Amino acid sequence: MLDIVRFNSSEEHFALLVSLQDALWPDPWKNWESVEMCRYGANLIPAKCKAQLDFIQHKGNIIGWGATHHDPWAFDPNLLDSTLTIPQEDKYLDCAQQYLEYQIKRARKMKVKVFRAWSDQGKDWAEDFYTSNGFKISLRDYISELNLDKFFIDDFKSTTSRFEKSAYSISNLKELKKLYSDWEKKLFDLWKKIEHDVPSDVNLDIDFGLWKPSILCPWFKEEDVYIVLDGDKWVALSSYARSLRSSEKITTELSGVLPEYRRQGICSAVKIYALENLKKKRFKQVFTGNEENNPMFQINLMLGFKKVGEEFGCKLSINT
Repeated sequence: MLDIVRFNSSEEHFALLVSLQDALWPDPWKNWESVEMCRYGANLIPAKCKAQLDFIQHKGNIIGWGATHHDPWAFDPNLLDSTLTIPQEDKYLDCAQQYLEYQIKRARKMKVKVFRAWSDQGKDWAEDFYTSNGFKISLRDYISELNLDKFFIDDFKSTTSRFEKSAYSISNLKELKKLYSDWEKKLFDLWKKIEHDVPSDVNLDIDFGLWKPSILCPWFKEEDVYIVLDGDKWVALSSYARSLRSSEKITTELSGVLPEYRRQGICSAVKIYALENLKKKRFKQVFTGNEENNPMFQINLMLGFKKVGEEFGCKLSINT
């Protein structure tokens, strides 16, 4: 029988959530988020998003969690986002079904038109579960990782030589802050344009007031953001995010180039530059996620990334 325990934002509940993440999230996300990181992210969610997180209890044991909320990066009162994370075993299928019905009931009460689910636990079990409940797959991401011990910049001489002959230059944000007093605006404008160019199944509406504390968080490192410049114009970036729990692995936050600068090898060049620098900083592993049709996925494969998993989003029309 399913029991639902409402998350209460206590230190105990944050610690429980992180322990469940370590147990249920697939590699390379295991042992990534700390209690401090989890609490910081939760505090950023605007009240208008009506976020609710629950622990799922089965036979007296907490086996996972689920959440519903409006997406703060793509706020739409007619769309409710959700997650459901439990062990992907058939003996928990009834729990998953009961909790999904509970989530959909909440969506109906909120009079939303579309219920969206996101699964970060792989695809087979979860995909069968959601599609059997009438959901349609709306987005698929491939997770890939790179062992930096096997990354050698000399393997990409043709790309780096081409870039060196161009009029473009690469710098990191720590250096650019000294030159541009409006660096926050420049970074936000570039980030927003690139983010809107990434394939998505939601309509992004990135607000500076939310973007700034989300990206420039307390553990953010300016030297992990690499920018390509065309004179004074910021045209491409490759940004990385650290964990408070690991000094060996790092994740890509956003990489891309303005549409008018495509097909010049700029994105490949800045990625190569960034990966070489991350290797010098003694990171061992870089991981990232890319929508299946995003050209960035092919660039990452060319650079030596290996596909290690999948995530997906799916949608269900709600009749209120």
